[in-house]
Amino acid sequence: MQLREILVRGPNVPDAAIRFDAGANIVAGASDAGKSYVLHCLDYILGGTEMRKRIRESEPYSEVFAQFVGPDGRTISLRRQLSGGELEAFDVPIDAIDGPGEPVVAGRKGLSKATDVTAVLFALAGIQEAMLRKNARGETQRLTIRTLRPVFLIDEIAVIDERSPVTGPSGFDDTAQRRAFSFMLSGKDDKGVVATEKRDIVAARLRAQLGLITNLLEPLEERLKQYPSDDDDGAIDRVEAAIADLSSTLAFANEEHSALQIARQETSDQLHRARSQLVAIDELLSRYALLDERYASDLERLDFIAEGVHYFGGLQEVHCPLCDQLMGAGHEHLELDDDVQASARAEAAKILGYRADLAAATFSVQDIRKLREAERDTAAEALNAATRRMRDLAPAVTETTGRLERLIARRVTLEAVRGDRSQADSLRAMQAEIEQSAKDARTPATDWEQLPAQALRDLCKEVEAVLRIWKWTGEGRVEFDQKPFDIVVDGQARQAHGKGVRGVLYAAFAIGLLRYCIDNRRPHPGLVVIDSPLTAYKKSQGGDGGQGPVDAGIEAAFWASLPSIGNGGQVIIIENKEPPPEVALALHYEKFAGILAAPNERNGFFPPLPPTNDQSPP
Repeated sequence: MQLREILVRGPNVPDAAIRFDAGANIVAGASDAGKSYVLHCLDYILGGTEMRKRIRESEPYSEVFAQFVGPDGRTISLRRQLSGGELEAFDVPIDAIDGPGEPVVAGRKGLSKATDVTAVLFALAGIQEAMLRKNARGETQRLTIRTLRPVFLIDEIAVIDERSPVTGPSGFDDTAQRRAFSFMLSGKDDKGVVATEKRDIVAARLRAQLGLITNLLEPLEERLKQYPSDDDDGAIDRVEAAIADLSSTLAFANEEHSALQIARQETSDQLHRARSQLVAIDELLSRYALLDERYASDLERLDFIAEGVHYFGGLQEVHCPLCDQLMGAGHEHLELDDDVQASARAEAAKILGYRADLAAATFSVQDIRKLREAERDTAAEALNAATRRMRDLAPAVTETTGRLERLIARRVTLEAVRGDRSQADSLRAMQAEIEQSAKDARTPATDWEQLPAQALRDLCKEVEAVLRIWKWTGEGRVEFDQKPFDIVVDGQARQAHGKGVRGVLYAAFAIGLLRYCIDNRRPHPGLVVIDSPLTAYKKSQGGDGGQGPVDAGIEAAFWASLPSIGNGGQVIIIENKEPPPEVALALHYEKFAGILAAPNERNGFFPPLPPTNDQSPP
């Protein structure tokens, strides 16, 4: 990842902007021209809590932009209000921004998963999400761009400070910065580390556990005192055997009762069916009897007609028995004696046949009635027998059920006793274990893995290479002391030098780390910004204020090395001192000339504002 532009914008004022190229960049010139303000803008847009440096020229401005480009050429621009708040991200260069961008928080808090500056820029730079150990107990935190700040964003105070170039000026709880440095060296983070708890937290938790166990034990102990001593496992077995026997007996009784209910229902159905059929048969026989009476009446009528037809002529004028007309002189039926007698006899014969059939049917139905009466009597007897048997079974079933319920209740009680005893035994064992743990409740000292030795040696070689390029006087042997987390050059700690040499060595360490990460494909933002690495450095051969022996050619070699020293990374140097002309031509150089700037020169980061009505041009 490389920085391409920083721009500050405000209403009714011209933009203040500075661009950077790949490789080496120099921003140099007069004091109070806004050079350090550039670094503070970058620090702020990378998640700083506030804009740490406010200068008079920045007052009319309201927002700051930074444009980055990734190794794949993708561009990300960030925007943030100078007054504070969160950020916006854009997938276009600054000059192509139109409208709002994607909301981005400066830093995540708690368990938040919001998109923050780290997530945006790590994705652009190809740095994986990582977890770092933050204390000796093994608690971890997420790697952020702020954790890496001391090794790639070095302000004018930090560069000469005696603190570690890895942990920076925080000076408190710097384990995460140390682990970030190890992550850069090895590419391995601490996501698999299991944290231990603080001793007072462990003790408090054990006390709480003991209190809980005591509260659980007390009612158990009271209940166990009330249980008889013979409530042992043998009693449970005996009760179980008795329950099994009674359950078997009750099952047989229930099966018999169910069978009797089924038989009783079937017998009741048969009895109902037989009774219903008898009612129907009696009704049929009654109808048969009425029909037989009708046949008898018809036969008597026909006999009367056959025997009395010859009397028709001597009858007075009455209604004809054949046609119900008055039988006057010339009535047609007076001349039909023979025909009437023949017809009456034929009709009587037919009725006699019907009557014989009716008698046969009556006998058949009477036989069926006798069968149904037998079925009725048999069903009634069977129903009474089943009812008597069910009545006899009921007391036995009730008694067996009662005994079984009492035994089951006894078993429940015995199971409760067994459960209480088992739970009490477990709680007592846990109580003893916790009490023993409480006596030994100490946070064990953990031996954490040291920095990877070979990777650390390779880094030191890169720093040695940088010092050779800068013509360091002496052997230039670099080691890394893991106690102060700083380099030792030729047997002398960096902190032991004066601030001028400390600044040069800090710059050598930061650039050497950049080179190491690039060469070994290790995680690194890809750029290094150093403010005033040479300002405190003085060319001399003597002690000069405790700075120690310094070769006069280091500054010249420093400038001469910049075009190629980054090994493909981006190096931005902010300095009061100006580079030699040949160096300025070989890389991207921005000169802030200050108030003495010529017409073709830039006076500072902010363009000069036009004079107001009550001011005259300088």
